[in-house]
Amino acid sequence: MTEALAEVRDVTKHFPLTQPLLAAVQRKSKDVIHAVERVSVAIGPGETVGLIGESGSGKTTLGWLFARLHEPTSGIVRLGGRDISHLDGSALRDIRRRVQIVFQDPVGSLDPRLRVWQIVGEPLQALERLGRSEVRDRVAALLPTVGLPAGSLDQYPHEFSGGGRQRLSLARALSVQPKLVILDEPTSALDVAVQAQILNRLVALQRELGLSYLLITHNVAAVRYVADRVAVMYLGKIAELGGVRDVLERPLHPYTKALLAAVPAPEPGRRRTRYRVTGEIPSLVHPPPGCPFAARCPFVIDRCRTEEPLLRIPEGMERRWVACHRAEELVDVRPADLLAAEPVSGSDSAAEAG
Repeated sequence: MTEALAEVRDVTKHFPLTQPLLAAVQRKSKDVIHAVERVSVAIGPGETVGLIGESGSGKTTLGWLFARLHEPTSGIVRLGGRDISHLDGSALRDIRRRVQIVFQDPVGSLDPRLRVWQIVGEPLQALERLGRSEVRDRVAALLPTVGLPAGSLDQYPHEFSGGGRQRLSLARALSVQPKLVILDEPTSALDVAVQAQILNRLVALQRELGLSYLLITHNVAAVRYVADRVAVMYLGKIAELGGVRDVLERPLHPYTKALLAAVPAPEPGRRRTRYRVTGEIPSLVHPPPGCPFAARCPFVIDRCRTEEPLLRIPEGMERRWVACHRAEELVDVRPADLLAAEPVSGSDSAAEAG
């Protein structure tokens, strides 16, 4: 088996809560937010792993752990076989070249006061300490690879469309020739046509440069098009992990089934049955015992409420992992069979599962 390029193993990230004491002073609470809990995921060379789930499920936090923008509370983060979990200073600086991020908001992540050559060349100046003329030359050569004209070096971010700004973010990430790129909702603020252009460009760059991607998104269609494997997160944990076609076409976990049932029908005139997932999302400060999805799952049994299911390979399957006690029993349950709720037209109401 090929050694993983990047890996998190049993990684956990807690964020301490703060309580207001005075106007300008805060004190720490004993409670913490359980953002990521004992997650293990590996990304191979040249591979794309998709990461999907509801907002607040811990997807972005996990991506930032891969990039070591967060230090894990416990567990191990490896890059190229090296433990980078608690690196700091110059040692951490050395690994920045190998992992870069394309942030969700291209407006907020680009300094409006800087020109294109300064924005894209900033990592070069920080990590390689190049002079101005050399930075401009390197940026001019890089811009066409992401679909931008080399003559736009002296433009400002506001002079570009949303797609153009996202291409700038991608160029900045690629400027130091990383091996792994974390794509945090890279198409969320773009219209459908521009989304397709960005995804096609990402696929082409991966083939040309041998990149690995962690694609964090709500867009199931983007995952289906770009990813090799997909991980489904819920309440800071991995609910299901496997090949993208296996998971999206034959989901095993009830949460994955519910998430896919919420995807709108592609034919506008077609009426489809939609179902609502009922119940409240549990607290990340005081997570419940047992399965985190138990309070909302239509197939819950007493064991689910008391014993947490571990991520495991179901009997008779390969390269599939699921955290569900009843996975084998639910193999043939379709997303539309999830709940005994009254169906509503897809054109009249939106599902709440995702």
